Amino acid sequence: MIGVYDKAAAKEALTDVGVGFFMAFPVALAVLSFTTWLNFSVITTAVFQTLVFTLMSLVRKYFVRVHFKRMNGEYE
Repeated sequence: MIGVYDKAAAKEALTDVGVGFFMAFPVALAVLSFTTWLNFSVITTAVFQTLVFTLMSLVRKYFVRVHFKRMNGEYE
């Protein structure tokens, strides 16, 4: 349907992406510094960084969702 716009969902999505954006640089720097220190290969670094970013995004999404549920009175 054209014109259907869920402002609450859009606000949550933008918040989630914004938090992720500001988390990405320090996490990437930490992961790259760590993998360089351990002399990981490029492929190992890529796999490790992918795992770290996946875990961070799951944790971030959980906390953003819980925050918005509490704000909307949906949390028990």
